[in-house]
Amino acid sequence: MELVDIFPAFGLRIECGPVTLRPMRESDVPRVVELVAEGVHAEGARPFLMPWNLSETQPLESLQFYHRTWAAFSPQSWTTLLAVERDGVMVGAQDMKAESFAVVRHAETGSWLTLPHQGRGTGTLMRQAILSFAFDQLGAVEMHSGAWADNANSHRVSEKCGYRPNGYSLLDRQGTSVRQDNLVVTPETFVRPLYEVVVTGVEPFRRAIGLDVDA
Repeated sequence: MELVDIFPAFGLRIECGPVTLRPMRESDVPRVVELVAEGVHAEGARPFLMPWNLSETQPLESLQFYHRTWAAFSPQSWTTLLAVERDGVMVGAQDMKAESFAVVRHAETGSWLTLPHQGRGTGTLMRQAILSFAFDQLGAVEMHSGAWADNANSHRVSEKCGYRPNGYSLLDRQGTSVRQDNLVVTPETFVRPLYEVVVTGVEPFRRAIGLDVDA
């Protein structure tokens, strides 16, 4: 028996042209630290609810976050953490999280991409790859995302993927009330990538999140 037999999320792999999404592992933490050191947003920008990437203890906090997320994985509430590679080199991260997905069939995505690798279309491809997986392999009926009103880069990626406005929320961002725009994309509005999306490890993952339980 191997680890992937115990935790099927570790067997997932999504390929889309030069971009590959594969499971984040404990051994990836040193690379995450390197990427964060390169910067994941322009100086002064605030794309995250909490500036996790600026924490002095970020390496340890990242490791703890991954372990907490893996430990909490269940069919009712799950998050899949994926490392993003471009041409075989890790450049960022993509996640997808859901509550009662087997019933509601929708989930939320989040991601970050290191500064030196932005502006090459990677952000759009990694989002299109995860959306293709959710719609085509998991049967999602809609997918959600959110971005601060002042995060123009995230909004541009969402528009390229076919997201539409879905209301907003006023949230506390480091002591300031800021509008977070909620976005939704459906199979009908989704703008698919130019590349074929190839997924492996689908069936074990489906069973792990409560789909095909009678198969």
